[in-house]
Amino acid sequence: MDRATNDRSSSRSRRSFLAAAGTAGLLCVAGCTEVIGAAEPTDDPLCLWNERFIEGIQHFRGGNIAPTRRGALLNVATFDAINGVHAAAGDDHFEPYLADPSAAPADASPVAALAGAAHETMAELYGSEFEPALEATLAASEGGDVDAGERWGREVATELLAHRDDEYATEIYVPCEDSTQPGCFRGDWNPVHAHVDPWTMNARDQFRPDGPPPLESEVYADSWWEVYERGNDAAERPQEHVDVAGFWRGAPGSPRPPNMWNVIAQRLVVEEDLSLLEEARLFALVSLALVDAGISGSESKYEFGFWRPRTAIHEADRDGNPETEADGTWSPLAAGGSPEYSSTLAAYGGAACHVLEGVLGGGDYSFELGGDIRTGTSGEDEGVVRSFDSLADALSESVDSRIYVGNHFRFTMEDSREQGERIGEWILANYLRPLE
Repeated sequence: MDRATNDRSSSRSRRSFLAAAGTAGLLCVAGCTEVIGAAEPTDDPLCLWNERFIEGIQHFRGGNIAPTRRGALLNVATFDAINGVHAAAGDDHFEPYLADPSAAPADASPVAALAGAAHETMAELYGSEFEPALEATLAASEGGDVDAGERWGREVATELLAHRDDEYATEIYVPCEDSTQPGCFRGDWNPVHAHVDPWTMNARDQFRPDGPPPLESEVYADSWWEVYERGNDAAERPQEHVDVAGFWRGAPGSPRPPNMWNVIAQRLVVEEDLSLLEEARLFALVSLALVDAGISGSESKYEFGFWRPRTAIHEADRDGNPETEADGTWSPLAAGGSPEYSSTLAAYGGAACHVLEGVLGGGDYSFELGGDIRTGTSGEDEGVVRSFDSLADALSESVDSRIYVGNHFRFTMEDSREQGERIGEWILANYLRPLE
């Protein structure tokens, strides 16, 4: 894609953004890179608004799936707003997600459009805590009419918020006719996200995996023994396993599991020569991958209602498999509050990793995650830094982490990773595609 006039103006705006943000005094200008261990701050307005989103999630009271909707609202709105300005100006652009580009003002500032869309969305989701960020972004807006850009961005965000005004109904989940039967999930779970309309998929079950293997199978026994040996929190085990389990767990106070991939995207974009529009598209695609991975994973959990390892190990004398042995003393780091199959963590990673590799070319990226990312597990793991040689390396570690936590089986993690990859492939093939 050619760098058009609006892109050159946007680049100048980004160079001046850091000074404007510093003048405002309340923007976390270093957060976009420092949160993942990088040495230098960034003056990237898209990255900074995503950092504010991550900060909000760290104070969010709720599950791990709900934040994906918020990330999608933010990043799809900012993409559609910037994309509309490019289309109206006759510059290269992409297919929109929702907003009609023909309604965009031709002379608007794309950075101001970003600011209007981001502020309208964040204020709706979190309240009026973002005036300094808005003022700083608008002060750095060049290359067009600032007022027109902000108005357009707000219109785009308002339309998307209304379009995705999802209803969440409470339901008493009954996984099996007899909840005490072997293989059946034990516990209370509100399957609210299993019934939400997807953002890109044709149906919630479009990428549903095949399901767990029979309890009496060798595949089941092999995975049972792996989590039994590696996921026992009461046993002495390698510190590396403890660190990995805590880092990816995503308890309250952390960015939550899906948004680790938003943080990774922030790290990568500061190393890439992307235009503002190209960067907005990348964040939007990653966010769409994460939100639909959460919906797809929840639908699979609802469909299969499979038991967690703690129950499976405590009641192994009832599973019909001669290779397993009941152990009522076995205890995981976390039991898991939803059915075991599938894993949304692995689906998130598979989807986001596929999108990032597809857009950025699939090269190896050496990066660190950690520093001031709070995992939310205990004070012992604060400040843990994880180093990766590639996106695939980070994905593999996240998959292993649930074995170390003791709340997932290997067959589930691998099936769920593939589930996510298929979602990422679908999104790249069908959404926000380049236009001539």
